[in-house]
Amino acid sequence: MAVSSPPTRTGIDVLIVDDHQIFAEVLAMRLERDAHVRSVGLAASLAAARSRIRALGDGIVLLDYHLGAECGLDLLEDVARLDTRPKVVVVSASKDPEKIVAALRAGVDAWLVKTEGYDALVEVAIDAHGGVMHLPATSLRAVVKQLLDDGRSRPGTGTFVDSLSPRELEVLRHLVAGLSRDEIAGRMFVSPHTVRTHVQHLLRRAEVHSTVALVARAREAGVGPLLQST
Repeated sequence: MAVSSPPTRTGIDVLIVDDHQIFAEVLAMRLERDAHVRSVGLAASLAAARSRIRALGDGIVLLDYHLGAECGLDLLEDVARLDTRPKVVVVSASKDPEKIVAALRAGVDAWLVKTEGYDALVEVAIDAHGGVMHLPATSLRAVVKQLLDDGRSRPGTGTFVDSLSPRELEVLRHLVAGLSRDEIAGRMFVSPHTVRTHVQHLLRRAEVHSTVALVARAREAGVGPLLQST
C-alpha cells in the first residue's frame, strides 16, 4: 500500500525582523497557525534580513523600527531593488507620527503597534498582503496633517533634492531644523557615523562643501524643517 505524502502547504511567506526574541517567537507561532501563512522566518538584524528577503518573493516583512542601534527603515532600500517586492509592515511600540510619515515615504505598507495584541497583528499582516493599509488610529490625524503640510511645501523639480532617498531627505530636514549630527542620530535612532555618511552624500549631491551651505541650498529648494511632534 502506497503512503501518500502530506499536501504542500500554500499561502504567504512571512519574515519577522525583530531583535526581541520572545516577541518574535510568539508572533511566529501565532502566524504558523494561520491558514493563510505558508512559512515564517526570523531575523534579528538587518544583515540577517538582507540575506533572506530575495527568497521571500511577494510575501510579508514584519519589521521592527528599532533593531538595536539600527533603524529598520534602512531595509527599504534593499527591498526597493528586488524584482518581486514583499509587503513591508512596521511593527513598533511607537505611535510617533513623524516616524510613521517617514516610514510611509520610505515605502512601508502599514504600521502596527505591538500593544494591539498578537491576534490583531496576525489579522493586519494578512490584510497588508492584500493591499489594506493599517495605521494607529490615535496617530492618524497627525499623520494626515503632516503629509498635507509636507505636500504644500514639497520641493519643486529640478533640484538636488529630487534624487534623495527618504532617509537622506529626513536627515536634510533635521539639518534645516537646526539639529546637530549627534541630535539627529538620537532622533533617528542611528549611529553618529551613519548620520555623518548621510551628510557627506548630501554635500556631494548639493555640490557644496559645508553644512551651512547645504542648509541654504535646501531652503532654496523648498525643503522645510522636520519638527518634533508634541
